[in-house]
Amino acid sequence: MGMILLDMTMSLDGFIAGPNGEDRGLHHWWFSPAEGDRQVITELIRNTGAVIMGRRTYDLGAEQDGFLDNPFDVEHFVLSHDRPEKPAKGETSFTFVSDGIYAAVRMAKSVAGDRDIVVAGGADVAGQCLAAGLIDEMRIALAPVLIGAGIRLFDSSAAGSLDKVSVIDSPLITHLRFRLQK
Repeated sequence: MGMILLDMTMSLDGFIAGPNGEDRGLHHWWFSPAEGDRQVITELIRNTGAVIMGRRTYDLGAEQDGFLDNPFDVEHFVLSHDRPEKPAKGETSFTFVSDGIYAAVRMAKSVAGDRDIVVAGGADVAGQCLAAGLIDEMRIALAPVLIGAGIRLFDSSAAGSLDKVSVIDSPLITHLRFRLQK
């Protein structure tokens, strides 16, 4: 069985988006990857068996047609109280889960097989997974950007010890991997 990974890009001051959900250049590394970035991206795509995200992340992706060329050809589980009126463009398969994070993880495990489940969007979903002790490893792409305000990845209730697994530095980002001590 694979791991449950928290995979997010974060500014140096701890934000995953600006005040209105804007990117603020955090993800430039993904679209113009250097050699180390390509290695990280290739490994992540190859090892991902399912994706879990929040409704806000889904809505932002759908508004920007972000699922049209989605390299993650796996089931995406979206935590949401309701289904969108209009589905996102593209071939990505979405299951909307209203029964909470445990139900989403259970469903993701049923399709991921021995591949990883990636928690890929939403500080709230990340926080729920961390609080429930569901995350095995965190992969933080740390951007050399100061946003100053917006959506923080970690709130004040995030606590725990981590073991550093690896650091890969590239011109646009520093990839940090940590295993959570359980």
